Amino acid sequence: MLKRTIRLFVICLFLSCKILSAQENYETIIGKVKEAASSSPIPYATIQLKDHSLGTACNGTGEFILKIPQALLTDSLIISSVGYKTQTISIPHTSVIIELQAAPILLEGITVKTIDALDIIKEVIVRIPDNYDTAANKATAFYREFIKLQSDTINYNESVLDIYKSPYYQSVKANQIKLIKGRRLEFDQHGDPRFYGWISNIMNTAYSSLMEDIQRTPNYPYSFLNKDYFQDYKYSYEGMIEEGNINLFVISFGPKTPKSKATVSGKLYLDATSYAIVKCEWKATPFGIWYVNKHGRGGMGYKVTTFLIKASMDFVGIQTVIDYKQYRGKWYLGGIQRHWNIDINSPKRGFKNAPWVGLFTMQITDINTDSVKPFRDSVINHFSSVNSQIRNIYDTSFWEHHNFQLPENTVKSRDSLVHLGNRQQGFNRGDTLRGMLTDLRTCYDVSYYNLDVDIDPDKRYLKGSNTMTFKVLQPFTRMQVDLYSNMKINQIRFHGVPVKYTREYDAVFIELPATLKPGNTEAVEIDYEGSPQLARFDLPMWGGMLWDTTSTGKLWAQMVCQGSGASVWWPNKDHQSDEPDSMRICITIPNTYTEISNGRLVSKTPVGNQMRYEWKVSYPINNYNVSFIIGSYANFRDIYIRNGVDTLMLDYYVLPEHLEKAKTLFTEVKQMLKIYEKYFGPYPFPKDGFRLIESPYPMEHQSGVCIGKVLADTSLEMLPPIVWHESAHEWWGNAITSKDIADMWIHEAFATYAESLMMEEMVGTESAAEYLNAQRTSIINKEPVTGVYNVNHIHYDIGDMYSKGSLMLHTIRNSLNNDSSWFALLKNIQTYFRYQTISADTLISFICKELKADYRPVFEQYLHQTAIPVFSYHLKQLGNDLQVSYQWKDVVAGFAMPVWASISEDEKQMLYPTAELKTIVIKNIRASDFKVDEANFLINVKQL
Repeated sequence: MLKRTIRLFVICLFLSCKILSAQENYETIIGKVKEAASSSPIPYATIQLKDHSLGTACNGTGEFILKIPQALLTDSLIISSVGYKTQTISIPHTSVIIELQAAPILLEGITVKTIDALDIIKEVIVRIPDNYDTAANKATAFYREFIKLQSDTINYNESVLDIYKSPYYQSVKANQIKLIKGRRLEFDQHGDPRFYGWISNIMNTAYSSLMEDIQRTPNYPYSFLNKDYFQDYKYSYEGMIEEGNINLFVISFGPKTPKSKATVSGKLYLDATSYAIVKCEWKATPFGIWYVNKHGRGGMGYKVTTFLIKASMDFVGIQTVIDYKQYRGKWYLGGIQRHWNIDINSPKRGFKNAPWVGLFTMQITDINTDSVKPFRDSVINHFSSVNSQIRNIYDTSFWEHHNFQLPENTVKSRDSLVHLGNRQQGFNRGDTLRGMLTDLRTCYDVSYYNLDVDIDPDKRYLKGSNTMTFKVLQPFTRMQVDLYSNMKINQIRFHGVPVKYTREYDAVFIELPATLKPGNTEAVEIDYEGSPQLARFDLPMWGGMLWDTTSTGKLWAQMVCQGSGASVWWPNKDHQSDEPDSMRICITIPNTYTEISNGRLVSKTPVGNQMRYEWKVSYPINNYNVSFIIGSYANFRDIYIRNGVDTLMLDYYVLPEHLEKAKTLFTEVKQMLKIYEKYFGPYPFPKDGFRLIESPYPMEHQSGVCIGKVLADTSLEMLPPIVWHESAHEWWGNAITSKDIADMWIHEAFATYAESLMMEEMVGTESAAEYLNAQRTSIINKEPVTGVYNVNHIHYDIGDMYSKGSLMLHTIRNSLNNDSSWFALLKNIQTYFRYQTISADTLISFICKELKADYRPVFEQYLHQTAIPVFSYHLKQLGNDLQVSYQWKDVVAGFAMPVWASISEDEKQMLYPTAELKTIVIKNIRASDFKVDEANFLINVKQL
């Protein structure tokens, strides 16, 4: 069957002559479109060739640049804008100013006084399901971003997008976008990449453009189409105009009074017959600008970022024009043009109200309504910038030779030898051997590891031995240890005598000569060698060796094995439930490098042209935390004095080129540790000290926290959140560890939540809440946070462990409404379970006991279900009072979490919803003042 589509024109916007220079076979037309009567610019007017599919649109100030092939110069230009008479002119050869006459108001047969603009608006809303396609549809679109700071262009990109528009009944968040083709220009970041990266790479503006489709979002707060805000807007009937072969009602809207909560003012152009919206143009009111600046700068994590980067972005103007096109009896989004004006302030950079201008253009070029289904792959992340998705640098032939490209459905093949055990792909016996505690593992308890390894960086090869000391719990003659199958075992000895062993997948089964007796302490020694697998970032949690080089070309290597497990490089009982009480690590490397592991450095011993480093770990340590890093390092130390008496050694290893920067930045470490000790109790590993290590990859290796490559950022002025996160793992993940990796949210949720406590201490509670809420955008809800037990389930997108987990904790804190109890709980967890491995059930039971409340349904909802709780409510105005009916939906049995609701600017009230409908009456409040506290609760809110 032929694809049924509507073909619109493909616009080719070239807004800056500084960016694009005309080629010999193109004529560049520069112009401006104005209103004839007032000389005011007409924003987003359309300029297109009469006989060819080539055109452009004006920017927010009516200016345009159009490149026309020499062969088409005999054509004519058509200039049009809803509300104005269309004009046709010959193609000029120089700059041109085009004046459009306003479309005449048609008054014949109409008595203006009899037309109530608000009645028309209400009819528009009622007819939305009739006028617009409420089913899912797909579209192809041209998209452009153009951002300038003063006269400096800082972002310019163009792309062809495939769009899946979700059904009307679904949230606009279900929209999907795929990048088909794109090009971008690279710009000078003036040695300040964090600042310029922030102000130029705005969170996905293509998705947010779709969210401004007003026929999809009439009930948005403060919308001029939302019945709850009709009282804030003044609606006026301006008359009727003729547009092509249809008549259009023109309705203006704006604040009813200077104090009204109207966020926009503008005009609607409506089909006088069907009441369908043909065009809408609006600009933000002073209240609208205040609202955007008050509530997160459009979701850009404003307060947090300004604190980190020492700069601010304040909106001073927002304009939007939306138009719709008719196809097969229904109306579809045709295009969205947005113009943002922002003031940039950064005293350290010399910026004071520096003008930032952003132009964002989306033009739909193709619509498909047949057998529409969501995309299965290659969907652009909702929250990354469009610019960051485009890999191609600017190509001058891009648009000249391509109107649009069809999607490419090529699926890359994956190495068939790679097995990722997860819910989608299933689990095999290897996963079970790795993840299950069988009798061959539970029969003994590891007390000590003595690991001794020689590493040859040139050959990427290691050779060594591990003596594993253990206590016998049950009588046995056969035991399981673990070592990846690609690593060779040379010999296993018991009491110095070689013993037999067999291997299956990555499990090693040792046959002992006699039955071991419970209560005895025994040991086995394993000699081994090999090249550990390489870490891969294209596969979830695929750990292994990272062989890297520094910016100066020197070797830089790191072992990261969380997920894949420590047995990727050394033999051990590789299950999180069993930690040794202490450990010795000896690593021998060429003496031209420095080696860093866990614990306290006991000695450095020259061995020919090698250097042997001996480290002592004085506390229980989880196997995946055992690591090494090799490189050329500078080392410096400091002392953290606690309570005026206790001292903690602070040990820092950084690349020599970053030494001075580290000495400045790391002065903040003491404040960070002080904050964490305030909330979580004393640092867990004082004998081993606290160490930060610049590394190829950030990782929470116990007492040797790896912080990644953050010091390479030339604009860094404070410890970034990744350092907060990895350091928080010393309490959450290292001092307390989940027994099964399926419960690893215990590590990641608390460590991510700890970041917000840093923000709360340094910036304030409100900013901490914004910091947390910025994590909502990364929640996928594809599968439960809790993994599958007994199979080492970790090879999947575990991001919800971090974001959803931390927001769950934030939600519980606010539902408790008692910070003293909440923070006492955090400390008590650390005190009670320190140096232990625990299950989620054990932790949750402890939390319920401490808080004297049954939070089990809450944990069940957020950890084992993908659905976010829905607070469903209905409002009914009863004179000056408000009747509120409410309940929880999409929740597990027994879910009865309290939630806050604002009833005025300065007052809020706790509600106690259950799955059963409840009704209350709140005195002296209007419906528009009632707001459920979504900022402090991970919930969805639905007003009926």
